[in-house]
Amino acid sequence: MNEKVRICFLGSGAFAVPVLAALLESGKVEVVKIVTQRDKPAGRKKRLTPTPVGAWCDAHGLACERVGSVNKEAFHEACGKDDVDMFVVVSFGQLLKEKTLALPKICCMNVHASLLPKYRGASPIISAVLAGEETTGVTFMLMDKGLDTGDVLERWEMPIPENITAEELEISLANLAGSRLADCIAKVAAGELKGVPQDHAKATCTAKIRKSDGAIFWNASSDEILRKVRAFHLWPSAFFFRTAGEGAKMQIKLTEAQKESYEGELPPGGTILAADKRGVLVACGKGAILLKKVIPEGKKEMTGADFARGYHLQAGERLSDGVQE
Repeated sequence: MNEKVRICFLGSGAFAVPVLAALLESGKVEVVKIVTQRDKPAGRKKRLTPTPVGAWCDAHGLACERVGSVNKEAFHEACGKDDVDMFVVVSFGQLLKEKTLALPKICCMNVHASLLPKYRGASPIISAVLAGEETTGVTFMLMDKGLDTGDVLERWEMPIPENITAEELEISLANLAGSRLADCIAKVAAGELKGVPQDHAKATCTAKIRKSDGAIFWNASSDEILRKVRAFHLWPSAFFFRTAGEGAKMQIKLTEAQKESYEGELPPGGTILAADKRGVLVACGKGAILLKKVIPEGKKEMTGADFARGYHLQAGERLSDGVQE
């Protein structure tokens, strides 16, 4: 194709923002339509809040269509008038049905934040951090009616730094995808790149994250707990409980921690080994961690040292797992 490929970009989440920005800046494609999910109530006051893509478009003066469902006839009719060559779908949040997939002239392409077929589904980045993976990447694939099951066009790998949070990794992966996507689109449009079927026998799937997934269990190893802190740093946060006055439990979010060596036999997991100006040192099922930053229920984030001093923590006290009994 001699003319620029006409793109309809469908995206909602934060991961999609750098990808969209890179496509617009590339000058190699023409983004004729940007589609995101509808604004939704958020926060205590339930104010209508745009998706990250919607907010970014609003801030940059770009038209962005909020759509309840791209599988309805109204969207199909509007899209047909735009003469679209390709759909590019990135962290959109809606599953496209076969009739919708057939709308563009060339194909529907998806950008997924894992090395497919590993970590299909809603939470590939968090799942990779939780599993302690050393490598991840992004996959560009042709879409079919399944969930992340389409033929792979290109994969781009990157190492996972040891102490990176899922939020930081998401930004790195989005930038990687954005730097490569326009060239991939051009090659597909020119017929120079074909999809390769995935090995479905090697597929693993991820689920939508729930708030309860952030619960810390102190009998887990220090490595497992630290991975949970990094994986759930943005939301829902890793958390545990401390028994307050009259037996009431106060939830504590753990936002930063580090692995610590400890000489001698460890007491049961959750036992405070030391509480001083360095922070709060806590025994795990295997190893120990130092609590460096926390958010006590109803309070702002504070250092582990301030937590120890302000709440009178003492060595020998035992913290509770992140589940209500």
